[in-house]
Amino acid sequence: MTEIMILRAESTEDAAGDRVDGDFVDHLPLSGKVAPSNREESVEVGRNAVITQATVYVRDLPAPPDIRHTDQARIRGKTYSIEGEVGLWEREDSDTWAVQFAVKWVGG
Repeated sequence: MTEIMILRAESTEDAAGDRVDGDFVDHLPLSGKVAPSNREESVEVGRNAVITQATVYVRDLPAPPDIRHTDQARIRGKTYSIEGEVGLWEREDSDTWAVQFAVKWVGG
């Protein structure tokens, strides 16, 4: 299993009362599986591709996790943005939850 930290932007209000997003901070630790999903890089013999996209799979959660498409994920020391919709479902064989989401490397 891979340790995954969901990061969320701290938000404050400016003088006009409008929301302003700040730095990303640790929000939710998870343990799951990560599969590379670079679709646009061609495969060449003897070439090592750089993993810039992946899909994260987490299951057996006791409650639905608070993960938004605006969050980021830190995986193996690298920071990724969450891309698209976060898939969430209750597992039929138990009273646990599973989540799946795509990530794209943003650096860090």
